[in-house]
Parts: sequence; structure tokens; C-alpha cells
Amino acid sequence: MKLTYYILGLLALVISDASGHQAEDGSSPRNCQNIRENGFVEVGHYVVYNTVNNTEEAIMIYCDEKDGMQLMDKEGGTAGRSVARNCKELQDQGMNHDGPNIIYPYPDLPETPLLVLCDQTTQGGGWTVITRRDDSYDNLTDFVRTFEEYAAGFGDVNYDFYIGNEVIHALTDSSLNELWVTIEARDSGETGYAHYQYFHVAARDGYALPPYIMDSGLYEGTIGDGLQYHSGQGFSTIDQDNDSWDEGDCAWNQGDGGWWYKDCAHACLTAPYGSGYFRWTSEDSWYTLSKAQMMVRPSAST
Repeated sequence: MKLTYYILGLLALVISDASGHQAEDGSSPRNCQNIRENGFVEVGHYVVYNTVNNTEEAIMIYCDEKDGMQLMDKEGGTAGRSVARNCKELQDQGMNHDGPNIIYPYPDLPETPLLVLCDQTTQGGGWTVITRRDDSYDNLTDFVRTFEEYAAGFGDVNYDFYIGNEVIHALTDSSLNELWVTIEARDSGETGYAHYQYFHVAARDGYALPPYIMDSGLYEGTIGDGLQYHSGQGFSTIDQDNDSWDEGDCAWNQGDGGWWYKDCAHACLTAPYGSGYFRWTSEDSWYTLSKAQMMVRPSAST
């Protein structure tokens, strides 16, 4: 199941208007530039079409002159697509608030938009949220998913979601990136963070190596280094075992969430809500969780 794209609950209201912005040849708009070419005259929400993973899906974007996905060239009277690849670049273009926005993260698909959640306040902002868990939502997302679902992403960026390993790879492969993790303990309500100055997820096809190998390093924080144990591992799910455990499949054994299991899990932020497997642990800490979030941004040195 692909990531569900909603902004402000308005998609259903404007989807019927999408045909009004089709080109003369009947093709569908893919960005704000196409909308403008086909009659865009006002700042506002418009429907475009996302074709990631060979599936065309309608999504809503906000076309604006500065704080959005489309920058207008006032002198030339033309529009040029924003080249924002992540929330840090959106911040550099003027986005100064938390919330959903559109980026173009795929180097091989530069015209393909993706709706993401941006955090523009934590530690200076510029963060692209890659997963969010919160057991207080009314309709919780099921994180027991297949390998392909974890590759594509699932959930709703307004609630709990996983952005997808293809996106995480695209975000972390073009430059050095840092990772910020926040958690809330289920029983005590204690909160804390883990900051990694280096975080990278490799490609799916790595010359016979496991897919989506995760590397992290240079930890500092308040909750202990929960990722050190998993660094260097490929991604495993209930239907694809890439862990180091010789006696079985860690995903099946530890709650069915997809993760970078080693000899099973110290930390796992994708296990089912209410289970002891939804946790963050290290050599000197142990937290069972009700909330968790992971987000990445380009390192300041890049």
C-alpha cells in the first residue's frame, strides 16, 4: 500500500477539478509549472499526479510564489519548478513552519513530487520526517507490512506513517545526513532524543548485499544509542528475512514490524502499538514506547 497523500482534508473536494487543468493533449499535470501552463492564475491548492512505482495517483499540492513548491520568475513571467529535494531546501526557500509540503527527492525522477512532513522548529529545523508513531490517534496505521510496502511507504503524513525505504535512500544518498529520533515511554511518559551526526540507507540492489543497509554513527542524546547494534544491517520484514539470526526470522519473532534487525532487535520503532517490541533500548537504557519519530536532514557541513 502506497503512502496516502492528504493535505488539510481537501483532496476529495478538488479532485473533480483536476480535469480542468489538463493539457490540450489530455495529459495530467505533474507540478505547479504544468498547472500554470494550463491556466493557473491564483495561489492555492491544485491536484497533480504522482507516478512513483508505476502507479498514477492524484495528490494535492499548494502552488505559491515563495512558500511552497513553485517559484515564480516575475521578471521573465514564467514559472520554474522548485528543486527542493528535502525539507531543508524548502526551509532555505522560506518555509518556516511545521507541516506537510512537497519535495522532489528522486534523482532519477526529477519531476516526481512527494508529499512529506517537515519539522522546521526542532534544533533549527530543516528535518524531513521519515516515520512517526503515536498511539493517541483514533485510527492507527498497521505497521505489519510486506517488504514491498515498506519500500514504497504507507500511512498518512498527518498521522502515523512510514515514508518508505526508497525515499529514505534517496534522501540520505545524495549528501551526508544526520538523524534525530524522539521517543515517549509508554508507562512513565518520559521523553528523550537520540541524535546521530551520520545516517545513511543504501540502495535496494547492492551487488548481492542485503537491501537497504542502514549505517549510523556519532551518537549523542538522552536515551542511549539504540541504533549502534543495528548499524550495517539490511532491512527485514515478515516476508523477507535479511537479519543475522540463524534460528529464524526476527520480524516474525519480534512483533512483525519491518526493521534493520541483526540478531533480532534492541530498538524497533515499527513494532505494533502496545507491544513490548515497540521499544528503544541500548546498553544502559530500556523504553517501551507509545510515541516515536525519526527525521533526517543534510549535515551542516554539506
